[in-house]
Order: sequence, then structure tokens, then C-alpha cells
Amino acid sequence: MQINGKKFDTPAIQIIPIIMGDETIILKAQCIIDYSKFEAMCPAPKPPTVQKPGSQPIPNFEDKKYIEKMGKFAEKKTAFMILESLKATEGLTWDTIDYSNPETWDNYLEELKKCFSEIQCTQIISGVMTANGLDSERIEQARKDFLAGTRVQPESLSSQKEEPSST
Repeated sequence: MQINGKKFDTPAIQIIPIIMGDETIILKAQCIIDYSKFEAMCPAPKPPTVQKPGSQPIPNFEDKKYIEKMGKFAEKKTAFMILESLKATEGLTWDTIDYSNPETWDNYLEELKKCFSEIQCTQIISGVMTANGLDSERIEQARKDFLAGTRVQPESLSSQKEEPSST
């Protein structure tokens, strides 16, 4: 794919430098484009249905158990995104995470906390979010930059004024 002549064929990689004493550890996070592996391993919960007399069954999205399952599903998807994104880091291995076992995915934060400070863990997670386009500050700044570039300049407005017509 190309946009304005610039070719985009692979997702961008976000570099996450972590400074520890005199050493700089470089983590990499890559945008996840395909979630089919996640969807195969963790299908989305389906809401229960309710049926009112004389109508077809309809999904009950307000069901408390369904809402709880959706919360857990969202946490699993976030853990998957973080783990898959960080696979771009050469040599990164986890002690308690098995990529083929979704029950282990939530261990990522505990493992990070064993190696890094809370602020460094936040930097790592933020880097993953940025790589996946979930950085609201950067999105808002890009929106502002785009809109600033599309605004009509006052000089061009004055040159476009129509002459008053005489009646």
C-alpha cells in the first residue's frame, strides 16, 4: 500500500529504551495487524438471549455474567497484544508465559515487575500501545496537525470575497 507515494508494507516498530544504571535495554513493539490467532484461541463470549412473548430471542448485552466475561476477554486480548507486540524484541523470553496457553498470558505484568520499576513497566506498556495506535495523545496531536494544515488561511478568504453586486 502507498499513501502520498510512501510505501507501507510492514507495520512500524516502536523502540522502547529502558535505562538501567549504565545499561540501556532496547525493547521493540510491533503493531499487531492480525488477531486471527487470538480469535481461534479465545473466542469472544456470546451474550445470553432473552425472549419476550411474541418476539424473537434478542441478545441481552446487559447480563452481568456476560459483562464480566467480556471484561476478562478484553484483558486477554490486551495481554495477547502486548506479548505479540513484544515478540519484535530479539532474545526476549518469558519464564512463566506459554504463547500457546492463554491462561499464562496475564503473567506478563508480574514478570515485567520483577525486572523493571513501575515507571519502566509503564514505559513498556505505553510503547506497545503506541505501536498499536492506541496512544490518545499522539492521535489527538496528529488530528490537530492535520486540521491545522487543512484550515483556509485568512488571506485566501479575503481574496475570495465576491464583489457586491449592484441592483
